[in-house]
Amino acid sequence: MRDGILRSSQVHALVRLINETHELSLEAEERSRHLLGGVCRILEADAGACVLERDFRPGGRGGFLEIVVEGWNGRAAPAFEALRRMGSDINPAIDSLRARVSAPGGIVTATRRELVEDRRWYGARYVESFLLPTGLDDSIYSSRWSGRSGEAQGIGLYRRWGARPFDDADRELLRLFHTQWGGLLAPPSLPVQGLPDAPLSPRERQTLALLLQGLGDKQIAARLGISRFTVNQYTKVLYRSFGVQSRAALLARVLGRDEQGRGQRPSHDNP
Repeated sequence: MRDGILRSSQVHALVRLINETHELSLEAEERSRHLLGGVCRILEADAGACVLERDFRPGGRGGFLEIVVEGWNGRAAPAFEALRRMGSDINPAIDSLRARVSAPGGIVTATRRELVEDRRWYGARYVESFLLPTGLDDSIYSSRWSGRSGEAQGIGLYRRWGARPFDDADRELLRLFHTQWGGLLAPPSLPVQGLPDAPLSPRERQTLALLLQGLGDKQIAARLGISRFTVNQYTKVLYRSFGVQSRAALLARVLGRDEQGRGQRPSHDNP
């Protein structure tokens, strides 16, 4: 983050949003909706989405799980439905973002103009046939890579046609939010129950779900309101339950079982 590039008014508004979110003590789904809606207001975005990308690599499958969406109803619904059905990589900017591979936990944030030139953007079928008819155009994106190969949490914000394009200050504010508070955007409940052969307590299941999101011990402790030592103890129980000896092996074991019940990549055929 370069010094002096952030707008103080946006930073102050973001801090107020985070404080307000903590004070409200919202459930995970309500918290995610409150946060994304607030970020959209601060960055003057007309629509936004936070998703969990399953295979966010060049040539990956492109499917995702919705965490929370804002502004994709009514006239804009077909544009998001196209992403859901055909994969997020039909958007040329997201496809370009996929190529900017980051280390686990790393964040890549960029405006649409940094990711793809106008000619390719406006010539893309998704933009021409789905996005522009909604009245949306300029966009900004951020991806946060988890510890699981190819998986990333993605945020995309869109402004209406003719609005001020997203600039460097907007990009750095989104990066700040994603870096410091992206973990507060909780994905839908994962099918953790039934994965291990041994029974797990509710806290152990919650810890496993957060590990699957790529969160570290400190983040999990903050999310659950417990100490890092307690998180470590829950993690050890999970190791024993799954018959593994490391976090990487635990995630690989769970991912392997989860993949068996997962659907195929969405088709890229014309709708």
